[in-house]
Amino acid sequence: MKKMSAVLFAVPLFLCSCASTSVDFSRCNPVAIMTIYSNPSVPWYDEKNDAPNQVQATDDGILTGVLNRAINRNNAESETAQSRIDEASELFSRRLREAGIAVIDPTVIQECSSYKNAGKNLFDYVGKTLPAAGYDVVKSSNGKLNKTMCEETTAKSVLYVHFLFQKMYVKDGVHNIGVAPRVVLSVYGVDSAGNKLVNREYVAVSPQYVPLVKTSSYDKDELCALFPEVVNEVIRAFLNDVVPAGNAVSAEVSPIRLPKSQAAAEENADGKNAVYEEKKSLAEKLLERGMSAEEVSELTELPLEDVEQLR
Repeated sequence: MKKMSAVLFAVPLFLCSCASTSVDFSRCNPVAIMTIYSNPSVPWYDEKNDAPNQVQATDDGILTGVLNRAINRNNAESETAQSRIDEASELFSRRLREAGIAVIDPTVIQECSSYKNAGKNLFDYVGKTLPAAGYDVVKSSNGKLNKTMCEETTAKSVLYVHFLFQKMYVKDGVHNIGVAPRVVLSVYGVDSAGNKLVNREYVAVSPQYVPLVKTSSYDKDELCALFPEVVNEVIRAFLNDVVPAGNAVSAEVSPIRLPKSQAAAEENADGKNAVYEEKKSLAEKLLERGMSAEEVSELTELPLEDVEQLR
């Protein structure tokens, strides 16, 4: 592992974001985080195809994504995908609480009747996107959902959070000498009245890099170990925008939990049944393509005995 010198980049901190008006998010307490998700791999960043303030599309097709994950089981960049987004999610929520912003516990959000119809789809899980533990993938926001969520959870605002994990070449002149992690944090938030609070991207590249070996090989485990520092940097930049420095606190605020109603529990169970049926449908397609029951069980998270009954 090496550190970039001034020859490679002009500034020591490689972070940027699109222009936006700062908002005091501490006045919108507590906050309900609707989703935290990421990509299931670490694609290359291509500066030539990257438009200003716009991240690249990195989604795979549904079955292609599943098959790629099966092929790349021994690839650290794919194997650590879940732990990577889980750690980013935990850090994001913890940093909010440390800054004095109360965070609704995600289990409370999952129990809300409005959440099960929020556009979640099993195919996001197994192909294109990867949710953090305790969350579902919700790619779009709508006023009715946000308002209902605030009413059901006592939240004063809602956030939609997406992490994009990438890798990029480090150059010395015209020669590639290493690979560095790059992270894009996209955050969209509105208050309980539907007023937009934030809609911004934060981009950071690690000042550390993994050396290239024979022009193309590099240590993937070493690269993955560099991501947490970059994640912390984009979160710090976000908090600098939405929390006045004088309001930051060091004491941790516990997540807010609300009592679970029987009606909400029943509706949540119905949603889980629908997801189970979608998993069975996908499992049948994978079996038809010649995958073993064990492989299908691992990829769809269905019990092995349930998969074997689909044969």
